[in-house]
Amino acid sequence: MRVFDDVNGKFEARLREQRERVTSTRGREGEIVVSSQVALLEVKFSDEVFEKLQEPQFVAVEKKKNQYLIYEIASIKPLHYQMVGMDERIPRDIRWEMMESIYESWEESNETWINVWAVPTKYRMTVNDESIEFVKDNSIPLPGSRVYLLSRESVERFLSMEEGIVVGKLLGFELDLKVNLNSMIKYHMGAFGFTGSGKSNLLSYLIRKSLESDKDLKVIVFDIAGEYGIHLLDELIKEGEMFSTENINNVENFLDSQVIPDTLEDKISFAELQKYVSIFLNSKAVKLVTTLKPPTLTLGQLYEMLQQELKPGTGMIELNRISEFTTIKGYTEETDVSNLKDNDRSELIGILNSLMRYVSEKSNIYKSMQSLSEYLNSLSEKEKKENKAVNPEDLADYVLGENSNRLTVVYVPDPEKARAIASAFIDTLLYLKKTKGSRKKVLVVLDEAQEFIPDKTSKDDYSDASNKSVEALLRQGRKYRAHCWLSTQRLAHLNTNAVQQLHSYFVSTLPRLYDRLVIADAFSLNTDIIERTTELETGQWLFVSYKATRQKNVPVFIQAPNNEEILVENLKKIDNLV
Repeated sequence: MRVFDDVNGKFEARLREQRERVTSTRGREGEIVVSSQVALLEVKFSDEVFEKLQEPQFVAVEKKKNQYLIYEIASIKPLHYQMVGMDERIPRDIRWEMMESIYESWEESNETWINVWAVPTKYRMTVNDESIEFVKDNSIPLPGSRVYLLSRESVERFLSMEEGIVVGKLLGFELDLKVNLNSMIKYHMGAFGFTGSGKSNLLSYLIRKSLESDKDLKVIVFDIAGEYGIHLLDELIKEGEMFSTENINNVENFLDSQVIPDTLEDKISFAELQKYVSIFLNSKAVKLVTTLKPPTLTLGQLYEMLQQELKPGTGMIELNRISEFTTIKGYTEETDVSNLKDNDRSELIGILNSLMRYVSEKSNIYKSMQSLSEYLNSLSEKEKKENKAVNPEDLADYVLGENSNRLTVVYVPDPEKARAIASAFIDTLLYLKKTKGSRKKVLVVLDEAQEFIPDKTSKDDYSDASNKSVEALLRQGRKYRAHCWLSTQRLAHLNTNAVQQLHSYFVSTLPRLYDRLVIADAFSLNTDIIERTTELETGQWLFVSYKATRQKNVPVFIQAPNNEEILVENLKKIDNLV
């Protein structure tokens, strides 16, 4: 294989020096200081080389014969010898004459070069007769060392998994970057980017690829912004379902609640979208989810409460009926009243109504029995309804069951309710996995993660509870096959203890320097590389992984696949099945 790319014999370079660079900034969150190593390379100028180096590239700095230290190019600057002494002190006419001379002599002059700043990947490449291999190496090369440009084939061998799943194309190489998607799920992942960077598009693509590659996986998305009902509509029709705190069970309400990207409207008409939403709602109505948890009361607790509250000698017949009821019906004192059979529940309601005749309507015991009677009646009513509301605890139990769909989207537009529901769901999920030993693999996706794990918390708005729950999921979930992906634009406002549990992450444009330095500090990322994210366009990402790529913790720039194109293609296939 071709190890190096000499750019048609025009690439010549040497290492001038390697130094430490310190970057700092201060925001309302405090001061952050990050230091990193950067190498300065001197590359002979040619138009072809200059054009190539403007795309992401990797270089090999010679250490000794057949051994090279791998660096990633961060930035470049073309230089001409005449530029060195030119400043404002030189008269304008002379400066313009010098600049004209500089412009016309770039290619021909021997006094032109390109300063290239490159960052160490901390890997060494050894070239053998028939193969190349990469190992970790933290050493520093000697100034003056020869520098070579890695070929397309070497970059593919360096980064891509042979049997992996494509997460995008490597910018500068037009190569598919293949990763171990199972490792990305198992060790948690984050996507960080400003509004419009394509976070929901990226996550939707990765979710569908995860479902496709792992048939045992179940995914539950907590969606505050209302983006995944559209981005994953084809998957919802095929093997998914939705829960919401809102009643969105008609096409108009559903579409009003969800974000429809402008780019998607160019690919599919609104009328077609209405048709596919109708197909989904006709087959799987959006179920209601509530933050309310039903009261827990056992038959033994009910008997003890009534015995203590009723006056001596009052309602003894009814009390005895409850005791006999428990035995005759085959229940125990630990049986929850909500778990009674329909006929038995009706009989217990009758006993309570009889007891209520013996006490004052203004008494607490009367109100308690009335509430319990109404609650038992409501259970009977709810069971007759196809679309009954579920609480987060029941939802967790359902997701782990055999009859649940593989994809569940929970749309909760109110952040406070979203935190309450997600927290209770995660706590119950972990509890059930710990106590029942469920081997079902579950991936929890938290969009707008700054709402769930903010750096400043309060018990009043459930941010304290959700913070603890998500951190527990990130710290403990892996051994119970419970995993987590996060997506956010407000990185500086996140709980950094939680963020540091992520082993793979995608970074797009983050306008604030503070946010970029948080990324660099949290994941030991070189600041010169993170600065290149400011140049990224929608759908382009800096991707780094400690677990999912062939070499660990090597940042690469990719163009993510377009989830919308896959969505439209899959929706049109549904026409043939309906």
